[in-house]
Amino acid sequence: MKTMKKFWKYFLNFIVLFLLVTGLTYWGTSIYNKKEEEKNTPTQYIAQESSPAIEIKECTNKKIIGTATNDMNVLINVIYIKADFYNENNELLGTEYDEIRYFNVGEKSKFEINFDYKNVAKIEVTATETKS
Repeated sequence: MKTMKKFWKYFLNFIVLFLLVTGLTYWGTSIYNKKEEEKNTPTQYIAQESSPAIEIKECTNKKIIGTATNDMNVLINVIYIKADFYNENNELLGTEYDEIRYFNVGEKSKFEINFDYKNVAKIEVTATETKS
């Protein structure tokens, strides 16, 4: 009986210690991830004046969400929303695209561009007819 009590005492201490270490590890990594996310969030994003008109709604460290409005008075079969990503030294890190098909006159269409570049300082978003 005495050994069973001792066993349960050690078992409960192990469970409490395990939960404490797991909780502190989760808390520490979430703080680190939040700091990394803030560090990688672009400081400047620019929607270039173009047709169709582009409006950026949200820009985080992993995606750009916005809308494009067809103000060209013609049906557009396909148009690409292009995002160029630059670092602090204004060097091009890369380019990502989102495609919009059958874009009616006056219609607003949502776009979302996902990216995975580090140390992005500036993003330029434009509309283009070709994907290069």
